[in-house]
Amino acid sequence: MRPNVHVALLASLISACSPSSLDYPFDAATDAATPADAPATATDTPTAVDTPPAVDTPPAVDVPAAIDVPTAPTDVGSIVPPRDAGPTPADVGALGDPPWVPLDVRTGTTSCAPLAPCGGDETGTWDVGGGCVDVATPAQLMSCPGARIDRASGRARGRVTFAGGFARRASQWETEADLFIPQLCVAVVGGCPTVAALIGPLFPGSTCMTVGAGDCRCTVRQNGAIDDADRYAISDRQIVSVSSGKRWNYCVAGQQLRYADVSSGAREAGIIQLTRRAP
Repeated sequence: MRPNVHVALLASLISACSPSSLDYPFDAATDAATPADAPATATDTPTAVDTPPAVDTPPAVDVPAAIDVPTAPTDVGSIVPPRDAGPTPADVGALGDPPWVPLDVRTGTTSCAPLAPCGGDETGTWDVGGGCVDVATPAQLMSCPGARIDRASGRARGRVTFAGGFARRASQWETEADLFIPQLCVAVVGGCPTVAALIGPLFPGSTCMTVGAGDCRCTVRQNGAIDDADRYAISDRQIVSVSSGKRWNYCVAGQQLRYADVSSGAREAGIIQLTRRAP
């Protein structure tokens, strides 16, 4: 408390307690006795009741508002329904349909390592057992600051037979990736429906939806099938198609055969791994 406030309070207390300010029931200059002819009637004056001092109530405590704890992001998976790939595009014979197997899908940040050809005995029947494939993404959209690929997956099934200089292939494959395009770039092109229109011709069957405050999330799909038969030759650890001239580097190790298209021009993506089913 400031000094002048102390002085003012002290002056108030002194004034309140001075004799002139007190209201007495009798004259201050005489004795308090009553006249002689008047019967003195003693009146018990109740003593003042001590009033307990006021209890200081502590000020209300400010309770901090609840803090919103962000929830962990949830992988919601694909936003497009599963696709029925249909039957294997060939009569697969007594071994029945080959099973679907997962693929290692690369989307541009990293690529499948090149296959070092080693040759080997390719004859026999082989089922697709896996592989690594490179999948192109929309370069202009993915160059936007903050654009990313949240998920990529793929699967394949198929059977390849090499016998008597004749090769027969029947297989299916499909890949899927989730793209996230931030609001900044979505607004530039005109919204998420425009993004979907840009992606659609490149990736038929793709779906886009608006999320958050104007961001865009798209699931893009690619799929295909191979159903071909041709005579082939082995040349310098490569399988060479007699009719088309296409070339595949290949390497047999135990019960595994890996091959990669190295033809000039359009190529089959990535490296396919086969597992021997029969001699």
